[in-house]
Amino acid sequence: MKLLIVGDTVDPQLYDHFRRDRFPETIDLILSVGDLPAWYLSYLMSVFNAPLFYVRGNHDDSYDINPPEGGENIHGKVVNYRGLTIIGFEGSMFYHHPTAVQYTERQMRWIWMKMRWRFMFGRKIDIILTHAPPFGIHDAEDQCHKGFLTFSKMIHKYKPRYFIHGHTHLNYGLKQKRIDVVNDTTVINGYGFYVLDIDK
Repeated sequence: MKLLIVGDTVDPQLYDHFRRDRFPETIDLILSVGDLPAWYLSYLMSVFNAPLFYVRGNHDDSYDINPPEGGENIHGKVVNYRGLTIIGFEGSMFYHHPTAVQYTERQMRWIWMKMRWRFMFGRKIDIILTHAPPFGIHDAEDQCHKGFLTFSKMIHKYKPRYFIHGHTHLNYGLKQKRIDVVNDTTVINGYGFYVLDIDK
């Protein structure tokens, strides 16, 4: 199964200089880690003829009025797609911006606590889809780009197959890698785009 991960910037390879033959013949699912225009996500669903799961980034407050048409917001949800269990968390660490989609550590922990009962008896998590990174993994020191400790604890305790996030742009000069492996979890920064080939 091939997943197209997108986030944080309208990538020229997917829009201005798009060529369909540069991508796999079939994209089964599009995952957005946020901070993208709604029209862009609707466009991607159209050109790849694939469904979309998304979480809002800290700059996606406009989705309240104009969400990506046809996509599914999975914030605070557990969804299943062709045998994959996926959960989603929107927003960034709270940083006092008047319109940002943002949460305190306590608020994010509470969102997870309302969901975690579903995984108390050994149910596996295939993908955690977030905007913000986990604390200490792909994050930065400033308040806005600090990762959530809740996410780091989820990785260590529940060992999801993939943790996919955005928010910390690969062009920020942080010398971070797109992909890291933490315990048994592959952590992917979805900045721009990335095609993930995943077995069920």
